[in-house]
Amino acid sequence: MSIRKRLREYIALKGISLRELERQCQISNGVLGRLNESTTPKTLTRLQENSDLNIDWLMTGEGEMLNQTIGDAKENFEGCREDKESERLIPFYDVETTGGYNGVVSDSSEGALVGYIQPGGWFDGRETAAIRHVGDSMTEYPNGCILAVKKVYDRHLLVFGKNYVIETLEYRITKRVQKGSTNNTITLYSTNTEKYEDGRLVHEPFEVELDDIINIYSILGYIVNQSGEMKLIRTR
Repeated sequence: MSIRKRLREYIALKGISLRELERQCQISNGVLGRLNESTTPKTLTRLQENSDLNIDWLMTGEGEMLNQTIGDAKENFEGCREDKESERLIPFYDVETTGGYNGVVSDSSEGALVGYIQPGGWFDGRETAAIRHVGDSMTEYPNGCILAVKKVYDRHLLVFGKNYVIETLEYRITKRVQKGSTNNTITLYSTNTEKYEDGRLVHEPFEVELDDIINIYSILGYIVNQSGEMKLIRTR
């Protein structure tokens, strides 16, 4: 059964129309009629906050249709800001960023949307995506952790000394950004200062031309799912 069919099953049970559900959830007219796996997390969050619809069931068909455990979601949302933050959804893409330069990811095209992460009350709502980090050249990010990132649209406003995910045609990489030798270049540094026996850095800094960069993402934080608090709602 498709996502739209499951949604129609829900509104039939409730005895309301799609438009009535949109008004209840403060969603623009016509948005729910186009619901699919690429639907924005904002729409899913509003559905989750303002109805008893189980978003996991809606997106995957797994579990129960109704969120019996949350009671009146609208009332809970208005009464508790923390609950709202705990149910925010971050889109999680099936791509990796690497901390090393030698083992860069060859496929730099946008990965498929795997699902949505519920990060609890972490971050501040500015994140636009979550991707996995691998490698050991950035000591502050554990190998295998998930980075919460925000897309940077003006690459000339980069903050030097801050960490970013840099994506080109050849690689997607996590590095600390500093000034380059020209106005059209930046230098990418690793925070792992491990050296070879001859004194050379294992992870040497290197320059990249701004014109070669496809996407830049500011890193807001990372998630390590050790305690089971992070929930992934899969779309497939």
